[in-house]
Amino acid sequence: MRSHLTAFGVGAGLSLFAAGLVALVAPKIADSVSDKDGVHVVNFGRGDNGSFHLKENGLNLSVDWKGKFDFAADGRSLSSLRGKVEIVSAEKGDKRKAVFESRGEAVEVRAYRDEKEIGSADEAEAQAADLLQLFARSSGVKADQRVAAMMADGGKTQVIAEIGALKSAHAVGAYIEALSRTAPLAADEISLLVGRVEALDSDYSKRTAISSLLHSQELDDQSVSEILSAAESIEGDHELRLIIDDLAEKDLSAQTLSIATRLIAEIEGDHEIRLALSSLLENEGIADADAAKILDIAADAIDGDYELRLAVEAAGDKVDNDLVGAAAVRAISAIEGAHDRRLAVEDMADRLSEGASSWIALINAAAAIDGDYERRLAIEALASSAPETATYRAALKKAAESIASDHERRLALEALD
Repeated sequence: MRSHLTAFGVGAGLSLFAAGLVALVAPKIADSVSDKDGVHVVNFGRGDNGSFHLKENGLNLSVDWKGKFDFAADGRSLSSLRGKVEIVSAEKGDKRKAVFESRGEAVEVRAYRDEKEIGSADEAEAQAADLLQLFARSSGVKADQRVAAMMADGGKTQVIAEIGALKSAHAVGAYIEALSRTAPLAADEISLLVGRVEALDSDYSKRTAISSLLHSQELDDQSVSEILSAAESIEGDHELRLIIDDLAEKDLSAQTLSIATRLIAEIEGDHEIRLALSSLLENEGIADADAAKILDIAADAIDGDYELRLAVEAAGDKVDNDLVGAAAVRAISAIEGAHDRRLAVEDMADRLSEGASSWIALINAAAAIDGDYERRLAIEALASSAPETATYRAALKKAAESIASDHERRLALEALD
């Protein structure tokens, strides 16, 4: 792993997916993930209709609902229903079914085993309650609503205990996200939740839980260390980068930047590193010194010329600052390819003011471009952008004279006339 993690110091079973689980108003959403363990699908139709399907370790659970519903705190009954919820479970040859249907202000409950309706009211209610709780604990559907119900019933202790009983990685991520948005958490509570996250197999679910804790909670150094340890178990660059994107939406405190750079150190691919760094650079509140450090990380961490050039360009008009400009030139000088270095030089030249201190360094970076044609184009761009001073004109003339090709050298010198 490249050592690009210290610029800011280090202060202060199943892969399940259901993107966002927004309020049930989307026109149509169907999300699924399959892996060696199983398949999980959530569909939201129009209005308040939807479905949920899960296959995992011999369990085959399907749920369809039409109309609004809310879970009771324990997930074993519905606190409200305007429509119908149907749950079917097939496990080891045992097929069970429960139907909840509104009848005026009441909820009618029916249960079936192997297609036969259960006649005993107590037995039917017990099976229906088991299946409803299995749905609640497996899907993450209505996580916000159910967390609110549990908070009213037994507070954070009840919610954290329930998170320990959830049946799927996605549900764990959704419930931790809901809880972290709802209430401040003590260090020992965060530690319990992080332990639950570390045990998950799903990168997506780890990311949603970790992002919510980092984004919503005030964290001490111990909590940060525990969360970062859990984040380092995420294998996919994309999910790690999305955590940094979430952090970049916050005020970039020293702690936030320390966390972000620690996570960037875990990303292998140039593309995701560049996107992560760019999200930080594009934060309008980033301090100039921090932007400069981010550009230095880019120069050290990104191997590909194209991605490094895009990272430099993400700094935008910040390069007019002396610290940021100097770091941008260092990063541009790390670009080996003539084409990408020339484009980076031209972009920066367009952004520098006449009084910027980086003009000479940028001209020198252009003069070092390995290719007469690209070097000439860079010099021409600088000739039209740099202030009309004797110092800058002399530096540009020296750069033009360094071109080996008579033709390209002549064109570069003519641009200076």
